[in-house]
Amino acid sequence: MTLRVVQWATGAVGMAQLRAVIDSAELELAGLFVYSAEKAGMDAGALVGRGDTGILATADKQAILALDADLVLHAASKGFAENTNTDDIVALLESGKSVISTTTYAHLPTFSPDADRRIRAACDKAGARFHAAGEHPGFMLERLAVSLTALSQRVDCITVQEVVDVSGLKEEAMLVSLMGMGKQPHEVSPDSPMFAAVSSQYEQAIMAAAESLHLTVDRIERAIRTATVDHDTKVACGVLPAGTVVGQILSWSAIHGGKHVIVLEEYWTAASDIPDWPEMLDGKFVVKVRIEGSPSMSLDLAIDNAPDADGSGGGHIAVAMSAVRAIPDVMASPSGVVVPRVFGAYRWEPQP
Repeated sequence: MTLRVVQWATGAVGMAQLRAVIDSAELELAGLFVYSAEKAGMDAGALVGRGDTGILATADKQAILALDADLVLHAASKGFAENTNTDDIVALLESGKSVISTTTYAHLPTFSPDADRRIRAACDKAGARFHAAGEHPGFMLERLAVSLTALSQRVDCITVQEVVDVSGLKEEAMLVSLMGMGKQPHEVSPDSPMFAAVSSQYEQAIMAAAESLHLTVDRIERAIRTATVDHDTKVACGVLPAGTVVGQILSWSAIHGGKHVIVLEEYWTAASDIPDWPEMLDGKFVVKVRIEGSPSMSLDLAIDNAPDADGSGGGHIAVAMSAVRAIPDVMASPSGVVVPRVFGAYRWEPQP
């Protein structure tokens, strides 16, 4: 049976999803929601280099809610605090449409007890399903690293590092205003709005993984380190002045019994010559998984971030496909919040 799918938002991830839906023989595009007035009224195919689909983009949420559709691929921005994502998701679910979101909902109780209650209630009311997809958070710790623990006799600590070259970001609002590159080092701290927004994502990842591992987290420690260089740094959206932030290491450490048991580290780099910095990526981003225990294990995964023929980078494609590939499993699941379970994962036990 062909599934009728609505695409919600057309940023980099949403555009990749929209192409996948249009190109699929098993999915039918039922609607397209956009935030930009300039895109409203355009044919969905024209937005992504495809032929006309007969589906026109709309900025009218009520029009989307009224559509006859099975599923919504929700790809709204998660970076800015002033959003209506939870309200929109609840409304979509209550309209009878299942939702797969790449916005931050990896562990609903950690994200917000109120959002958890509302989303579950909406699923129950309409018989719909909700699933949070994503590459990291969403996959690298919760599914990849946790899967590796099936080979473990003992696990002491799981570390996942993601190293991302952000110099190619073309939106100054994203690179500077949101991520903090080009700012003074003292402006980038665990108290900054940016770090708080990002922390929500990675703390959810930790708690989702801990749930799979039957691990009790006593607390999560947060830290950020910055790096500067003594010269201007040219990036895609402009120039980062000498002495301002061109590199950051953001970290979250789950503590159990006084020990670090899960550590997430995000390396953001905008310059190729930061002293004592990890290797530069040459258009790739790298994920490193380290499991300390018996046996200790390591896994390095590089994703080519070069744009494909349609102009989508590998990182955005990976996030988009985590949602698209989940569609059959989500739709085959009972109504409610759909969480992928890892088979045979390590179960934490108190260490002597």
